[in-house]
Parts: sequence; C-alpha cells; structure tokens
Amino acid sequence: MQDKKQNSDRNSASNIQYPASSIPLLLLFLLIFCISLMSFSSCSQSKPLNVQSFPSATSLIAVNHITTIGGFYQPGGIAIDLDGNLCVADSGNNRIVVGNIDIIGRFGWQVGEFDHPMDIAFDGLRMYIADSGNNRIQRYSIVERTFSIIAGERTDKSENSLGLYSPQGVATDSKGNVFIVDTWNNRILKTDPLGRLLMELGGLNRFNKPQSAMIDTSGNIYVCDTGNNRICKFDFSGSQIAIWGGFGRDRGQFQSPTSIAQDRAKNLYVVDQGNKRIQAFNKDGVYIGEFGLDKLKEPYDIVIDNEYRAYVTDMSSSTVEVFKIILP
Repeated sequence: MQDKKQNSDRNSASNIQYPASSIPLLLLFLLIFCISLMSFSSCSQSKPLNVQSFPSATSLIAVNHITTIGGFYQPGGIAIDLDGNLCVADSGNNRIVVGNIDIIGRFGWQVGEFDHPMDIAFDGLRMYIADSGNNRIQRYSIVERTFSIIAGERTDKSENSLGLYSPQGVATDSKGNVFIVDTWNNRILKTDPLGRLLMELGGLNRFNKPQSAMIDTSGNIYVCDTGNNRICKFDFSGSQIAIWGGFGRDRGQFQSPTSIAQDRAKNLYVVDQGNKRIQAFNKDGVYIGEFGLDKLKEPYDIVIDNEYRAYVTDMSSSTVEVFKIILP
C-alpha cells in the first residue's frame, strides 16, 4: 500500500501544470541572479590602479598617420619654436633644421659647429642644443644669431665645473632653467641659463644611460631612464614621485625608452624605441593606448603640438612621421 501511495504521489507531481505566465518570470529571475553573481566575482577580483597596473580599455579613440617628412639623416631631437616651426636636430648631417626657412650649424668643434647634435629645446628666443659628440651644451640666440657654450668642453679650454660625457638630451622649464641629460655620467643637471649648477639628479646607482628629460607645467621632471627601461618622475625639488615601466613588450613595459612628451590634456607619450611604438599614458602613468607599430622602425623623439599632431623622428628611416591623435 505504501509503494502504491508513493507511485501515486510521483505521478501527481509529474502532472503538475505551471501557469504559462510564470515561466518568463522564472527565467528572468535566473538571469538576474547569474548577472549578479558574475558582477560580484568581478568586483572581488579587481585591484586598485597604480603606475604599474593598467586597464584593458583605452581612452584614445584613434591615431591616424598623416604624412612623412624627409630630407634628414638620422634625426634625433625635435621641438616646436615660438612661431610654430618644426625644428629638428639633424644628427647625421650635424645641423639644426628650422622648418623650411633655416639651417643652423655644420660639422666641427668650434662654437656654432656640431658633432652629432642629439636634442634641442627652446626658452623663448633662445635655443639649447645637446652637442653630444663635442660633450657640451650650446645656446643659440635666435635674434642675434650668436652661439655660446653653457656647459661641457669649451674651445678656449677655460675651467668649467660641468664636465659632460655625451649628453643626449636637453630641456627647459617655464622659469628659464636648463636641464641637461648627461647620459654617460648617468645624471640630470639643472642649471640657470648661463650654466650655473642648481641641482643634480641621478648618478650610477639611480640612472642607466638616460636619454632625455621633460618638464611639465607644474615643474615635475620626467626622465627616460633608457638603460633601466623605465620612466622616473620627480617633483621640482628633485624628490622622487613615481617610477613605472620595466623591460618587456606588454602595455606599460619598455625596451629602451628614449623620449617623453606631454599634450595639452596632460597625457604622456613615451617613445618605446625597442618595441617600435609610442605608448600613451595619463598624467598618473596609467596606460591609455599606443600607436606607430606599422610606421616606425627606430623612433627617437616626439613632440605634440596644440592640435594634437604628434611628430616623431625615426632614425633608421631618416624621416619625421606625423600622426593625428583623436581624444574622446
């Protein structure tokens, strides 16, 4: 009798009919439950962002290649003057090319001559040149068209406390100070416009063959620590703020970074030479995109104009590649 009752109960359960209207509600409940479970799992595994943790999404909508500018031989540093002219340290030709209007310098060791000039920077109507092969920094007055040596070896052999060894980079800040990237001495020197030393950063235990420096509008100092495959950020007093990078091909990693620039939105652009690309980061060092892989062979320096055009020197191609950056 008990077996018959159990069989009867099972048959009754199998014949239960649910109202048709309750089925969609049940499916909806199950869908909401699954979505909630997935969201909880994602949140529980997320990590706070820092200079070495990068999101998968990019804030750069697009970067388009516009044109190629030729006529150089192993171009190094690049800058834009007050008149909007593109100025290139045409290293292999031992000269500075100012747009289509002027050529400054020639090969030699006298004042106003160069041996592989690797970088240029402007302070109003003054241009500073990293005259790498001559181990010195030259200053050029655009109005007077005269040269002087502010640091490094002098032709008159006068005593100079700022002995340089193949300086690859030079930069200026809004106060007229000059920052010299003394590459083979593994240091950054801050001087006044006359070359008087104000501050020194680095040394063998901090930098490894740094190639360039950039000073933002707040006075922060960014150094491309090329041999260590990283970017170092300091405040105006020289106190370290952040370091990001490391050797590799992933986002936020570098192989011989050689230059860094900033746009009007304060995004940062790093020339990742060994990986043949430009990586973009926000002001906190968080990765937001990259470009140039299909165009660049040996990128060296970069400058961004007010229209978000990126000018990149390519040493192997002896060209300047121009890109248009489109932000959200």
